[in-house]
Amino acid sequence: MASQVLSGSGGVSYTNNTGQNVRVVINFLGYSNPGYYGMLITWSNASIRADYANAIGRNLAISGGGAQTGLYANNMSSVDSTQAGSIAETFNVALPTELMLAPGQTFTATGDYGSLLYNIVVIPENG
Repeated sequence: MASQVLSGSGGVSYTNNTGQNVRVVINFLGYSNPGYYGMLITWSNASIRADYANAIGRNLAISGGGAQTGLYANNMSSVDSTQAGSIAETFNVALPTELMLAPGQTFTATGDYGSLLYNIVVIPENG
């Protein structure tokens, strides 16, 4: 079976019906306009949530500075010391950009705000 490209907007879901293991490679998963939105990625029986995640993917370039930096700085300066630890932990969550799925397992990604844009490649183990 050839590789499959999942590309579009909204939440994304894929169920491995190939009868073999597949590799799920996230080239891009994120929002078209930055903000503090967050996303949830679930695969097999595991899930991970990252609050304030705008985009993840392999080989992404970062455009720094601008309003987003100021927004982050303003948000953090208004947090008192009792909240700072939990917010810092939320910002430090790592999201996977590559996963393996066994036959029958499912991968999903959903966003907290609006539609996520995505470009994901599913590569069967046997090519």
